[in-house]
Amino acid sequence: MRKVLIIDDDKIVGITLAQIFERENFEVKIAHSGNEGIAATIEFLPDIVLLDFKLPDMDGFQVLKKIKDYDKNIDVVMITSYGEIPRAVKAIKMGATDFFTKPFDKAEIMRLVKSTQKKQRDVVSDSNDIQRMMGNSEPLQHVLDKINRIHSHDINVFLEGETGTGKELFARMIHAKSPRRNKPFIAVDCGAIPDNLFESELFGHTKGAFTGAISDKKGKFELADGGTIFLDEINSLPTNLQPKFLRVIQENEIQRLGAEKTTKINVRIIAASNNDIYNDVKNGSFREDLFYRIHEFKIDLPTLKQRRDDIMVIAIYFLKEFSREYQKEVTGFSKDAINALTDYAWPGNIRELKNAIRSAVILTDSNIITKEHLILKNIRKNSEERQAENPVYDNFVSKTEDEIICKTLEKAKYNKTKAAKLLGISRSYLYKKLKNIDLE
Repeated sequence: MRKVLIIDDDKIVGITLAQIFERENFEVKIAHSGNEGIAATIEFLPDIVLLDFKLPDMDGFQVLKKIKDYDKNIDVVMITSYGEIPRAVKAIKMGATDFFTKPFDKAEIMRLVKSTQKKQRDVVSDSNDIQRMMGNSEPLQHVLDKINRIHSHDINVFLEGETGTGKELFARMIHAKSPRRNKPFIAVDCGAIPDNLFESELFGHTKGAFTGAISDKKGKFELADGGTIFLDEINSLPTNLQPKFLRVIQENEIQRLGAEKTTKINVRIIAASNNDIYNDVKNGSFREDLFYRIHEFKIDLPTLKQRRDDIMVIAIYFLKEFSREYQKEVTGFSKDAINALTDYAWPGNIRELKNAIRSAVILTDSNIITKEHLILKNIRKNSEERQAENPVYDNFVSKTEDEIICKTLEKAKYNKTKAAKLLGISRSYLYKKLKNIDLE
C-alpha cells in the first residue's frame, strides 16, 4: 500500500484530500505545520507528499528542501493558489514533481492518484515485457542465456557495460525472474551519493547519531531486505566504507550509524560499473577481496552498436511508448529514418536511442518519423570530427522553445493540462522544460 503525507494547516483541505486518497486505497497521514511534516516524513516514510506553500512555522520551499535532502525519491506535489504559480515553477526547479492550485479540481487530484498508482505497478518491471523490447540479436541472446542460468541461484551478480547499455533494466529482469520477485528491488546510484552521506544512505542511522538525525532511519540494505539491491557505479564506494560493506556480504548483517547492535538482513546484491573497475583494484582504491565477493558471476553487456539487429525493435517499442504518452498517433518510420537509426554509432547506447525517439515523436506533425525529426549528433555531419553541436543554433532553439511555452501557459491561464495539450506534449515533458525556464 502506497503512503501519502498531506502537509497543510487548513484542516478542511487536509481531510478532503485524505478522503480522496483513502478511497483509492492509499495510507494517509496529515500534518499541520512544516516541522510536523518533516518529522512525519521521517517516521511515516511516504511515497508522495502534498505540500502547501503557506505554513505557520516555515514556507514550502524550506520544507521541500528538507524532504528532498532526506530522500530525493519522495514525490513532492505543491499546493498553491492561482497567484503563486511562479513560486510553484521555482519549486519544480528545486525538485517538486508537480503542483495544483486551490481551490483544487477533483479531476486534477484523481489524475495525480492514477499516476501514483501506475508508479506503484511499475516498481518491478515484468521480465517478459523487458525481454520483448530488448530485441533478438546474438549478443543479446548471450546475455539472456546467462540471466536464465543464474536468476534462480542466489549468487551476487556483476554487470559490466558502457553508460546507457541498460544495466538497471537487466538487474530488474534478474530480480523479476528470481524467487525474490515479490520482495523489494532497491536501486542505488553510488556515484550520486556524497561521501559524507554514504554510510547513512546504505546502512541507516539511529536518532542522535549526528546533527540532524532526529529519528531512526532505515538504510537501503534494510529497505531491500528479502529482495534485491542494485548498486550502480559500485567503484564509487568510499575506501573507508569498503570494510563495512564487505562485512555486510560476509555476515548478512548491517549496523546503523550510531547503533550498538547489528541487524540481520537477507539481500541479493547486483553490482555494476561503467568504468574500468580493474584499474581501481590495481591502484588500491577498490579492495580486491570486496571485488571478488561482488564478482561471483559477471555479465558483460554489449553496446547498442554491437546489437544493430535490435535497434529498430527497441526504437519501435519506444515509439509506441511515447506515442501513448504524448497522445499522438505516430505509427512508424520512413526509410531514410530507419537508415539513419541503423547507421548511427549510438555512443550513448539505449539511453540515447530512447531520447532520440522521444524528441522525434514530439517534433513530428504526421504519423511517420522521418530523418529530419531525428536529433542525432552525426546524422547531418560529414565526419566523426565534426560531431560538435552548433552552440549558436542550440541557443536559438532553446530560447524559441522557452518563449513558446511561456506564451502558451499565459494563453491557457497557467492550466498545465491545457497548456500541454495546446503544445502537443505531455505534462511530464512540460514540467521538465519548466525546470529550466525563468518564468519571470
